[in-house]
Amino acid sequence: MRLVLDTNVVVSALVWGGVPFRLIESAAAGDIELVTSPALLIELHDVLSRKHLASRLANQRATVEQAKALYAE
Repeated sequence: MRLVLDTNVVVSALVWGGVPFRLIESAAAGDIELVTSPALLIELHDVLSRKHLASRLANQRATVEQAKALYAE
């Protein structure tokens, strides 16, 4: 199954985990295929760069670039 996730779902997965993160885990396990585009990755970077989200990532010892790279994989 191929899925394109809305940026808000990806942000939720990367920042808060939970059910949305299970989609990323399923993709890593090869159970589903996540599809994205350069435009969606730029939007993801822009959203994750917002102060409150970037600080939440920093609390998890991750950067915006690391989170974006994880999803892009």
